[in-house]
Amino acid sequence: MAPMNTPAKLYQFAVLGNAVVDAIAPATEALLAAHKLIKGDSNTLSHPAMLELAAAITIQQFRSGGSAANTAYTLGKLGARVCFVGKIGQDPTGRHFANDLVQAGVTVTPGHANHRTGEVFILLTPDGLRTMAQTQPAEPSPDDSWVDEGLIEQSACLVIGAYAAGSFPAAASFAATTAAKAGGQVVLSLASPKAVQGAATLLIDLMLSHHPLVIGNQGEWDTLLGLTDPHTAARLEKIPRVITRSGAGAAYYDGQGLVIDSPTQPIPRPADMTGAGDAFAAGFLHTFMGGGSPQLALQHGHQLGRAMVLQLGPRLLTLPQLDGHGAGLPQSD
Repeated sequence: MAPMNTPAKLYQFAVLGNAVVDAIAPATEALLAAHKLIKGDSNTLSHPAMLELAAAITIQQFRSGGSAANTAYTLGKLGARVCFVGKIGQDPTGRHFANDLVQAGVTVTPGHANHRTGEVFILLTPDGLRTMAQTQPAEPSPDDSWVDEGLIEQSACLVIGAYAAGSFPAAASFAATTAAKAGGQVVLSLASPKAVQGAATLLIDLMLSHHPLVIGNQGEWDTLLGLTDPHTAARLEKIPRVITRSGAGAAYYDGQGLVIDSPTQPIPRPADMTGAGDAFAAGFLHTFMGGGSPQLALQHGHQLGRAMVLQLGPRLLTLPQLDGHGAGLPQSD
């Protein structure tokens, strides 16, 4: 996989993701059980059930979120040239979402007048785990006309979030094909087991067609393999990937037998696990796609993921100084 340090591309990363704003609130195990929510996962509720949940919680803050957008935000803060390709509404929530990315140095596509930006409840239990709740999403959209082809062609690397692949399969497929034709590296970010389940067919097709770099945790990867036949699973095992192990470390697999493992120590009292994987992905990609070694890239991913779980919210408020920085892209102030 070649480094991206070429002046031929305007952007180092294009990120295709959903536009979401998170409403963050503390929660107890009893509250999750009362509302039949699966802890640590993304839950879809009817509109009346969402109203009942809203009445039972106290929202502490609103934060722009969305798994892929969180990664774009951190890449921008790290100094990378990044554009976010997403369907953002022109509503107040959408403007809030877009402004956050712009302030991080990310180029954002124009808003859409007839699209409503999504909102998600993020419920935090004392152990720092996040449980998401949102209204039933719309059916997957066949529309890809909103994808800015030029931005993708001008980017050395395209990151596709699994949630976006599930919401906009035609757009994700078109974007991946466009990036591949333009000589860009395709990256798939798995995001959550539910996101993998919702987009499994497309994700598998993209992997077999474009041989991307895949980033996800062990549960997400196992979920994907479990949704296919043994022959296809064996082919997927030859895909280069980065697999995290929920605070116990991560490993890079080149798909040809090389495995580089990077263990870490669990954090005893995490404040909030929200966005830890997204920050890890940004740290890894920033260094690895900039020419750094897999070992250094894993280390930088761990550092950003650790900083993430020690704060509240899905995006880093302050970037840590990355150890051994200099092999990858320059860090912003």
